[in-house]
Amino acid sequence: MSRSRTPATADSGYAAFVQLHRHSYQAYARARLGDGVLACRVVEQVLRRAELSWTQALHDDPAAFTWRVLCDSVTLAGRQTGDLRLDRLHRALPDRVADAALLHQRLGMAPREAAGLMGLHEPQLHVQLMAARRLLADGGTEGAEA
Repeated sequence: MSRSRTPATADSGYAAFVQLHRHSYQAYARARLGDGVLACRVVEQVLRRAELSWTQALHDDPAAFTWRVLCDSVTLAGRQTGDLRLDRLHRALPDRVADAALLHQRLGMAPREAAGLMGLHEPQLHVQLMAARRLLADGGTEGAEA
């Protein structure tokens, strides 16, 4: 993030976190929103919030904390644009299940990478992927969130 002021939380851990995850966050947001410019704007806002809450995130799990903020922000941006047609997985499946499927199957991330991005352990991601397969085979409506 290039800003003229030096943020109080600009430590090497935060900078490494951003460098490691920014591209994947943008790919996720772009896949859900269908708009690269909007996706970049949402991700920048998410990373600013993570930066401002970095101490809190470190007490929890930075990946899980930031993933929750990202998912909420992308969902809100999608609702505000009114074009949710592109986000079929999230209409058909519970959010975490849809996220796992989107990252692994649509964006081609390895399970370990997708799990780390979401703040999960790899076996937890595999459970989400199995649920996605089962729900989609059942028509995607059983157990799906509104």
